[in-house]
Amino acid sequence: MSGPAPSGMPGPASSGPSPRLVVRHAQVWDGESTDLRAHDVLCEDGLVRSLEPAGSIRPGPQDTVLEADGAALLPGLVDAHVHLVWSGGSDPAAVVDEDGEQLTAIRAAANAGAHVRAGVTTVADLGSNWDVAISVARAAERGHLVGPRILAAGRTVAMTGGHDPFWVNPCDGVDAVVRGVRQQAFLGAGIIKTAATGGVYGRAEGEEVGAGELTYEELAALTHEAHRRGLKVTAHALGTEGIRDAVRAGVDIIQHGVFLTEEIVADMAERGTVLSPTLAVYRSIAEGGGPAYAAAKATEVVRAHADSVRMALAAGVPVIAGTDAGSPGMPHPSLAAELACLQDVGLGPVDVLRAATSASGDALSRPVGRIVPGTVADLLVVAGDPLADPVAAASPTAVVSRQRVLTPG
Repeated sequence: MSGPAPSGMPGPASSGPSPRLVVRHAQVWDGESTDLRAHDVLCEDGLVRSLEPAGSIRPGPQDTVLEADGAALLPGLVDAHVHLVWSGGSDPAAVVDEDGEQLTAIRAAANAGAHVRAGVTTVADLGSNWDVAISVARAAERGHLVGPRILAAGRTVAMTGGHDPFWVNPCDGVDAVVRGVRQQAFLGAGIIKTAATGGVYGRAEGEEVGAGELTYEELAALTHEAHRRGLKVTAHALGTEGIRDAVRAGVDIIQHGVFLTEEIVADMAERGTVLSPTLAVYRSIAEGGGPAYAAAKATEVVRAHADSVRMALAAGVPVIAGTDAGSPGMPHPSLAAELACLQDVGLGPVDVLRAATSASGDALSRPVGRIVPGTVADLLVVAGDPLADPVAAASPTAVVSRQRVLTPG
């Protein structure tokens, strides 16, 4: 690589031409196609500007040049479900309680850096104490820290005493959930997260996996208000009744979707409802990655989960890659494990890559996950053939985030 030294932070303002990034002699996968194509890629002002024949772009003296030397060039990866405040240890909620707000914010910033240096250049953070992830998202956007693009929900808009109470904006009744959406939007949330059912990890007692939480009427009001404000809605939903209500209410992305039915997946396919299954996290917890109470519930979940995802795929439901990183046994980052699980349930290699790039970008309504003119300059250089082995995408040899070349690690 030649040109100015790469950096994860914006440099000083210049009165000359805007520096460009030229990636030369790359085998480009654009985020959708089924093959690699030889190109040079020109990036300027944080965007992909053009793809030209390999070796044809002549860099200027101020340009940064990244020589791909014939390696694969992919869009930056997207993890559609993380919790930056969590440690990935056996009981991450207890760690947050012990550390308090300030130490938790520092850990969240460090976790953000771990994601981007592993090639995960966009994440959706779907729950954080004290709305910490919203602040970390803002800090990354302003260049105060090296991190991915963070679509942060902050606190979840969910019922009093429901799933993950430690980061809930508690709302009961139609008027309350509308107010909760408005509060999170005012704080700067980029997506609204809710809970339609109970879950596996979070509470040792008083929470069942399949138990419904917000009612259909509450979910419908929440979704309507979020959409009025231009925000997507994603719902934690494991049990059949809660998933059905969330889909009927217009929720955009179902997280987990463990106990699906043929009727529900047909409705999801018709509506375009997206599924983020987070397969790997339940396998991790079932294998002892979390507390004993969670392992017992996760064992039940794993038995049904793969069959439900296969049912969704057969019905044509869009599936994206989310890890629940930060949860028990799921360090930051954990996308490689989820990509392997998606292959296990029947997604072909190219569709696995799409699940972590273009499909996730579309689901989150962000210009990420593709290498075409006008998309953001988030890129990965990957050894080998990622179209044959998509898990290799999670081990890049070079990372470009916001047009800045970072050292992987």
